[in-house]
Amino acid sequence: MEIWESVKENDIVKKVIAYFEKYTNTQPVLDILKSPKAFQKVISIILRIFTVVFGLILFVLWIRSWRFINQFKFFGGLGYLIWQLFFIFAAVYIIKIMYQRFVEITDLPESDYIITPIIALLLVTFGEVVFIFLAIMSVPAMLAVWLAGTSLYYTGGTLGMILSSMNAVNPQNIFLAGISVFVTSWVVGFLILIFARLFVETTLALVTIAKEASTLRRHIISED
Repeated sequence: MEIWESVKENDIVKKVIAYFEKYTNTQPVLDILKSPKAFQKVISIILRIFTVVFGLILFVLWIRSWRFINQFKFFGGLGYLIWQLFFIFAAVYIIKIMYQRFVEITDLPESDYIITPIIALLLVTFGEVVFIFLAIMSVPAMLAVWLAGTSLYYTGGTLGMILSSMNAVNPQNIFLAGISVFVTSWVVGFLILIFARLFVETTLALVTIAKEASTLRRHIISED
């Protein structure tokens, strides 16, 4: 024991221990892990990076989609041109919404529940983005069907596959096909928005109940 005490009192050993403790201090890391704001900032940055990457992917798909325009005649090509112009507008619009929403994550209030509000924000953003995108693209989709006519059913494009899967619409009724695409876009988008908000409200309601139950439990225990 005397040897160990003399070793601990050695100046070199003290400096080594102090140096080691200084650079292996775990408290700052633990404080960051416990901080809601730290989690919010990290997740916000990751989601903003994802948004930029997603935007680049959409841009690449938009560029590559121009090759389908050669499959149409004049009016079909005009309809596809309108579709492409609306698509890039809708893509930029939803990317801006996503980016702004993910920036707002850092402004969420601090609470015992960190991840749940972020998931709720993601679900609401997803519903809003899908609804807005389909709403914007409903008009060019309808015009593309009317202008391109029956040729849309035989192309490799996404719109052609959608039309061919709709039993109520056939190549002999192009006007009805255009109206059906327009209405379907709005209905599907609105339903996705409603279900996204419903899921979010249900989740937040369960969290609120759990929080109130926890508060009540602590109150009862303290009285006992």
